[in-house]
Amino acid sequence: MTQGNQDIINYSMACRTTDLFSSLEERLYQDYPNYRNVEKIFMVSANKISRDKTLEENNIKNNDIINLFPID
Repeated sequence: MTQGNQDIINYSMACRTTDLFSSLEERLYQDYPNYRNVEKIFMVSANKISRDKTLEENNIKNNDIINLFPID
């Protein structure tokens, strides 16, 4: 889900808890390439997501909503 606009709504992907968040981010860019070169922060449950950690390490659980915040 993107904040400030409605570009990405109800986007989901199958993944494992051992997947690195950065690999999921790359999959997102295949469908939304316009976000690749945008400075942004990803958050889940008010916690910033670390790209270099797994979903489990980022405490991302099944059906969690991940927010994308573009930085101007």
